[in-house]
Amino acid sequence: MAWRAEVGKMAPRREDVVPADEARKDVNSNSLPGFKRYPTNRDHPLKSAPKWIKGKREDDAVGPYWRIHDGLYDLTEFAESHPGGKVWIESTQGTDITEAFESAHLGTRSQAVLPKYFVGHAEGPRNSPYTFHEDGFYKTFKRKVRPVLREVGTGPDWPMTLIQDGLASATAVSVLAACLLDSSAFAVLGGVLLAMTSMCAHNFFHQRDNWRMFLFDLTLLSSYDWRITHGLSHHLFTNTIYDFEVSILEPFWEFLPKPEKNFLQRYGSYVYEYLLIPSAMYLEALKRICLVLSGEAPLRPENLLPLLELVAMALAAPSLGAALRLWLVLHVACSSWFTGVGLVVAHHHPEIYHEGDAMREDRDWGLCQLDAVRDRVEVTGNLFLIATSFGDHSLHHLLPTVDHSKLKYVYPVFLETCKEFNIPFSFKNQWEMVRGKYLQLANNKPNQCPPGYKSKTG
Repeated sequence: MAWRAEVGKMAPRREDVVPADEARKDVNSNSLPGFKRYPTNRDHPLKSAPKWIKGKREDDAVGPYWRIHDGLYDLTEFAESHPGGKVWIESTQGTDITEAFESAHLGTRSQAVLPKYFVGHAEGPRNSPYTFHEDGFYKTFKRKVRPVLREVGTGPDWPMTLIQDGLASATAVSVLAACLLDSSAFAVLGGVLLAMTSMCAHNFFHQRDNWRMFLFDLTLLSSYDWRITHGLSHHLFTNTIYDFEVSILEPFWEFLPKPEKNFLQRYGSYVYEYLLIPSAMYLEALKRICLVLSGEAPLRPENLLPLLELVAMALAAPSLGAALRLWLVLHVACSSWFTGVGLVVAHHHPEIYHEGDAMREDRDWGLCQLDAVRDRVEVTGNLFLIATSFGDHSLHHLLPTVDHSKLKYVYPVFLETCKEFNIPFSFKNQWEMVRGKYLQLANNKPNQCPPGYKSKTG
């Protein structure tokens, strides 16, 4: 593909790279403020979607309204008619949704609707440091991408639905074989396929409500919770203190470059992650049970899908005990694949921005997203790998509601915008990302050179 040839031309030149010692002399990493408040509930022992969104309400302090830039809006009556589904509106009441609004709405119609619900101007600056200037990188990119997406659409192509439905069917066949043959090997295969099914379904829960997003709930995870912790937290505040997917891993995986990290936090994951990764989904399920029993979260119908799996397996397996054993194996394999892959695909490497590193002076949201993401050369261009291993991740972060199958059409205007703003864009290989994960865990020295920074003599 022609756009891939362009990527190689945009890799950073040696003369554009600022030596670390020189950067430390020229740049004070604390001279530019980030978030104005430390996230409420970030260090709570029972980290969860309800606690994250509750904490954000406290931090944003906009009362019963929704803040977008410097305006306050009452979207209560709009929730039922929201094209993406009412959950996105109802779950964000009382928060600043500027980043979510900008990244989810690529056209101009949503902007035209807002004045109807305007109730007043917000007092004080936003808690978030990100900007959305009309002449900035992200708004420019959105303008360029509109005609492309008007032509090709934003929803899934038939190959994407075929991949999603095929994976779900293959999972069902493997689980049935595991039960009929009382085979742990088929249960492991089913678990891997279930993990890939859920990775693909992640593409669908970013979009307007649809039945395929509930395939994600066949795991021990919740698509509703992930719309908050992944869609509203991780996607909008990537690798920052407001990123739930960073905080939920602590203290066992400390990806932020904290000087106070101890030896176990820097190197212990070489050993203990082989116990944590297979059990990660079970821990999430236990947490959800605690939240439901305490009344902090409702029991949603889709939360029962894993139990329905167990019932179905009991009908096909030789005994209830065999069904339970195979079900446990299924979800151990699923958790191992999903969590293991998720940790090494896009966000953790010493060259990638993490909270504590110096931020770029231009706080354009799109540029800050690119600073916190890397794509893998082996994955881009292959829709199956993209769908099942979080591929085309840079564009997915910039355009989260656009189906993965349509991102290939956007690459030319994306690279054109990168060139216009002099932003290098290049790939890493998978091994670099695996190695980078452990290097970042060991890293306790924040990068003092902001992304995109050049010395005065550079």
